[in-house]
Formats: sequence, C-alpha cells, structure tokens
Amino acid sequence: MIAVYYERNRKGETGYLSRDPAGFKYVKNVKVNVADTYFEIGVHAAIVNKVHMIFLHHADLYPSPYPDWGAAATVRQISVFAKVK
Repeated sequence: MIAVYYERNRKGETGYLSRDPAGFKYVKNVKVNVADTYFEIGVHAAIVNKVHMIFLHHADLYPSPYPDWGAAATVRQISVFAKVK
C-alpha cells in the first residue's frame, strides 16, 4: 500500500507517523522531477499484518489532508505521487 504522509494530520499534529504502533521507519529520500521542478520525497515504511505499507512525505507538497488549493496544485501533487520510484 502506498499513501501520502501529510505534514499535519487532521488534528494539526506533526510527527504522528513516528508514534504509530506499526513502527514506521524512515527509509530514504527520492528525487522526482515534475515540470522541471525537483521534489525530494521522504519514504517511510512498515509491515502491518504482512502488508507492506509505504508513506511518501514532503512538507510543502502534502501539508495536510484536503488543502484549499486550486486544480494546478492538486495535479502537481498527483503527478509527484505517480512518479516516485
């Protein structure tokens, strides 16, 4: 499973993934190029009930669930997510 790790959760808390009982660990950073802009994405992972879970983190790109942005910013978020290898 691959998902976004938002900088702040719906309660406004940061660093919440490190407190998760699943024991997520930082793995590495990967660079992604979208429209000649490079984003450095943090990769965090854990195995929960035999399911490999990966969370992708970038504080500015994914600040919180449902940010009040326009369509261009949303397409940028989706494009970066899709290009992470």
